[in-house]
Amino acid sequence: MGGWNRKRKEKRRRKKEEAARRAQLANQPVSIDSTKIDAPAMGSQGIMVQKQGTNEPIPVIYGKTRTGGAQVFIKAEGAYTPSGETEIPNAFLHMVMTLCEGEINNCTKIYFNDVLAATNNSSSGDSDSWAIQSPFDGYVTIKFRAGSDSQSAISDLSNGSIMGNDPKFTGIAYVYFKLKYYADIWKNGVPSITFEVEGKKVPSTSDGTSLSYSDNPANCILDYLTNTRYGKGIPVSQIDLPSFASAATHFNNEGFHCRGNLLTQVNMYDNMIDLFTCCNSSLTLGNKYKLVPEKTGSSVMTLDNYNTIGPLSYQLSSRAGLLNSIKVKFMDDSTDYKDNIKVIESSVLKTQDNGALLQSEIFLPFTKTVATAQRIATYKLNQSRQSNRIVLTASIEAMRLEPGDVVSLTNSTFNITNKLFRVTETIILPNNRIELSLREYDPNVYSLTILENAKNDDND
Repeated sequence: MGGWNRKRKEKRRRKKEEAARRAQLANQPVSIDSTKIDAPAMGSQGIMVQKQGTNEPIPVIYGKTRTGGAQVFIKAEGAYTPSGETEIPNAFLHMVMTLCEGEINNCTKIYFNDVLAATNNSSSGDSDSWAIQSPFDGYVTIKFRAGSDSQSAISDLSNGSIMGNDPKFTGIAYVYFKLKYYADIWKNGVPSITFEVEGKKVPSTSDGTSLSYSDNPANCILDYLTNTRYGKGIPVSQIDLPSFASAATHFNNEGFHCRGNLLTQVNMYDNMIDLFTCCNSSLTLGNKYKLVPEKTGSSVMTLDNYNTIGPLSYQLSSRAGLLNSIKVKFMDDSTDYKDNIKVIESSVLKTQDNGALLQSEIFLPFTKTVATAQRIATYKLNQSRQSNRIVLTASIEAMRLEPGDVVSLTNSTFNITNKLFRVTETIILPNNRIELSLREYDPNVYSLTILENAKNDDND
């Protein structure tokens, strides 16, 4: 036995030794401080890990990011004789690694043990042409399939002595490797492999069906809502496409993007929450599903004593939701997608809060740049200082209001005059009345400057 099989035997031996060590540790008391466990902070450590087996869930990848894969096939065979050396048996290792749901735009780069090993010569789609980097050139063959539903099998795998049965991996993006054994190159055995990819082709916001590559959050959210394989499977006829098109324009202007791995084993509600972290938006349902970004706007209606009915409930924002600091965690594309942490805070606000540090930690799984992460964190900090809420009952004319609309409110009881609020919820009541939930609105929330002069209980 030699070549790759010898390396795999050594790897199995090391795994047995590690298992024995773990079993020994399992008999010792272990103290775990749950406050130190932060699952989202795993970030790249969880995303880039190389998995094994055909039972691994297949993720959905949106936008450009770096990811690990799942090794679903591996086989050593053949032999060759290096110049001046003896023959090496089992010298060629054939391996298939799945990446994600297809069809994706491209796999652009491949890394072995965190070192760039290959760059795709094609700008998109399937590719058998790769620029292999030294020292791996001459010892690696790479072929990539983007995961279309009509993709053809890779001929090397169709060979009966390798895999046979014309394996197409329909609808799954994957990479085939053929590694030629040479001890000096593969001294540590099969490398840990990661991939830079340009993810899913997603629907156009104009028709909801035409597919093309985009990392705009509106297109990615639309894909997850309508996809019947891994998404919600909502018919396009039930989607308010103009709201998605409008949101897409806003996201472009703001520099928002959607780049990351969506885990298909996670429930859809949690995945939607993760997707919305990248674009400061929400989804509303009236006659159709509507995408509503949090952004500046003008009042569309005045609410006063003439069209509001009965008393209103005014709730001041609680100290529990008040922030003067936000710690934001994300994978940073400028550092080869390593985990990064930025802190947005204000000493002025901390002084206003009697010197107390009021900090929240957020994880942005679909944000990959420092500027965008800081922008989102600033918005959230500002909004925490402008979070007074009102619930009131209005006459039938308020039926035209939708979540996201800005309204002007005047109420003599609370000495409020033309104060702006954003509609967060509408409920149709009996007798043609509308219950409105409103949140304090200030257009300066959406600037890149921390609001330091706003009073938490200001009704002016």
